[in-house]
Amino acid sequence: MALHKESFIIDGLEISNWSREVFDNMRKGGLTAVNATVAVLENFIKTMDNIAWWHKALEEHADLICQVRTVTDIKRAKEEGKTGIIFGFQNLSPIEDDLDRLATFHRLGVKVMQVTYMEANYAGQGCLERIDAGLTGFGIEAVEEMNRLGILIDLSHVGYRTTMETIEASEKPVALTHANPKSICDHPRNKPDEVLKAVAKKGGVIGATIFPAFLPSGNKSTLKDFVGVIDHLVGMVGIDHVGVGTDFTEGQPREWFDWILTGKSKKGPALALNHPVVNPEGIQHSGDFSNITAALLARGYADTDVKKVIGLNFMRLFGEIW
Repeated sequence: MALHKESFIIDGLEISNWSREVFDNMRKGGLTAVNATVAVLENFIKTMDNIAWWHKALEEHADLICQVRTVTDIKRAKEEGKTGIIFGFQNLSPIEDDLDRLATFHRLGVKVMQVTYMEANYAGQGCLERIDAGLTGFGIEAVEEMNRLGILIDLSHVGYRTTMETIEASEKPVALTHANPKSICDHPRNKPDEVLKAVAKKGGVIGATIFPAFLPSGNKSTLKDFVGVIDHLVGMVGIDHVGVGTDFTEGQPREWFDWILTGKSKKGPALALNHPVVNPEGIQHSGDFSNITAALLARGYADTDVKKVIGLNFMRLFGEIW
């Protein structure tokens, strides 16, 4: 607990049903900052509504959370005993077909943007598309503009070719904020070793996720299984390129999962989930985050390496991009 309390604790992504209870859990878990999803499938107007909700929430729960725009803000959150909220997109759908909106959302504090969310959009192809044609011309310009503005590019839900082309097109490091290796769990959302190595070679960070569908034992997974993923990643890409991106979905109902998995389709969810989703034993919600620190220490990780995985690697990446 001493090591956990003194460390910067960063969750690469959460997409919970935001509430006072969730924010309390973040504080119980000692989270310094969280990439909080403010848009998944939403268009421009709906995303603006979501950001307006967040601005109100930041005022109402100012004793627990604060907005993050810079690494200095993360350090300040640590000093004040709060959890910093990083606005993040899991799709470029909020900008629709207007690249100028990237700057608009950046001014509002959106610091992480994913190129696509499982399906195709104006920029490229998602990991569930029938054909992955790679980045579009619009997508290449979007990558250039995100580089210019200082927005971290996320590739967690992006198709293979689009992912590899984005890594090549980007002048700056990119991230897989919440993804696991396909080599230990063959799921469409997990990433081939070639992708993981390319992200690391570019200087990026891979956030290992606890989401049960992406773990070999599914809903029967444990904290030990999750730390096994971290071990696998560290062995593959090195300690400096691995973080934690839980993909916590605290309080989200079945209908919400169906919505995000259906997208534009009229046929229903494109992926089947074993409902109800049961997070690994030992890491049920963000209040359990210190268990990850304890488990890494128990595996024999040095204090300095634990600090990198639970926060400093993402801190370094944010500093380089922002």
